[in-house]
Amino acid sequence: MRKKNSIIKVILLEDDPSISLLYSGILQKQGMDVTCFTEKKTALEYFAENHFQSHNIVITDLQLPDGNGLDFVREIRKINKNIPILIITSTEDPKQIIDVMRESVQEYLIKPVHPEELVSRIKYQLSNKKNEYEHSEYEREKIVSLEKLLEWYSYKNARIKKGDLNVNELHRNLFYGLRTSLAQGAGFGVLTQIIDVIKSMPKAEGGGIIIDSDILGILEENAAYSKKVLDRLLEIEDVIFDRIELESVSPLQIFNEMLNLREEVQPLLSLRDHSLLIPEYKGKKVNSKKIIWNQFYFQKILHELLLNAMRFSGASSKIYFILNFDDDGIYLSIVNSYGDERFVSTGISNEHLELIFEPFFRLNKNVYEKHGSLDFGIGLSFVKQTVQKFGGTISAFNLIDHVSEVKEIKIEFKIFLPYSSSEK
Repeated sequence: MRKKNSIIKVILLEDDPSISLLYSGILQKQGMDVTCFTEKKTALEYFAENHFQSHNIVITDLQLPDGNGLDFVREIRKINKNIPILIITSTEDPKQIIDVMRESVQEYLIKPVHPEELVSRIKYQLSNKKNEYEHSEYEREKIVSLEKLLEWYSYKNARIKKGDLNVNELHRNLFYGLRTSLAQGAGFGVLTQIIDVIKSMPKAEGGGIIIDSDILGILEENAAYSKKVLDRLLEIEDVIFDRIELESVSPLQIFNEMLNLREEVQPLLSLRDHSLLIPEYKGKKVNSKKIIWNQFYFQKILHELLLNAMRFSGASSKIYFILNFDDDGIYLSIVNSYGDERFVSTGISNEHLELIFEPFFRLNKNVYEKHGSLDFGIGLSFVKQTVQKFGGTISAFNLIDHVSEVKEIKIEFKIFLPYSSSEK
């Protein structure tokens, strides 16, 4: 928290002298110290010298005479990653808003801005502790990934301001709202475009439309894709709204599901010459213990994790399903190598290892499409929600494999499922 008597020091970049005078006058009346600039170049020269050490917040427009505010924000973040940035602009373009929010901007206000709102937003940002107003890459990408749900960000921000942010409640609203939106026809640009194409096609004698077979094929393909997305969102809804029935089973049944899946996905494994290896079952001593699950949803968990491994592994590589047994429960690991050159030598950054479970986040937008995955950024989120419903946890790790002569970086998804309380 800021000390009550400390002076708030503001950097203001605004090319319109009258607006600059207005804003600085408003803030000075509140006892703030305002340093004004009209050009990006002079502001950056000033920042390069002091590195924001004596300032508390930056306010900037997006339209500047010698550049744009987005570039300005990026330059600020190179110098100081923590200082709060407040954007004031006349643009309401969602894409531009998203691009700016990607750079860890704390506030985005549309002109005209009421004086009391400007003062309120500044004081709100500075009333928080440093690590509360600093947007990490983790938080930033959660916002950016919801490009078509900007109202979700507004809702989240409002809950943070009120101090009653509830992650489960957010997920419920998020998935329910998105599924409803998609069910009503929004969100699938290809389908919309195809409908427009169909409308322009030749008319039959009876007034109907003659649809080209290629167009019909595209329409059917995208309709099937849309249904898969809606079905997955409905499955997530069932999980978070407690609509699935749970039962107790032996750890051996989990092992059997792994074996069954390997048989089912052989055609997918052969696409890139992948091998799925499952070591011998060594849990006979714990067969009397029970794990809480739902078989249908557990199968979907395994399938999603294996699909993810196949999509991002290198060709002709091995994927491992491994079961380990502990006093409190079992550990199920899915291990695979990296096929993406970005991660081969160092693995995935720690921030991204957390992000991959967030709704709509994707490490790579261009994946091997023949596996038939949704590529919508909800698969691993579904896995995490379902594992938690079983009372378990899931985490992702980078591993160093020293088995071969040259060490290899791999990724492990590790699920922990506890024994039911009556069986421990």
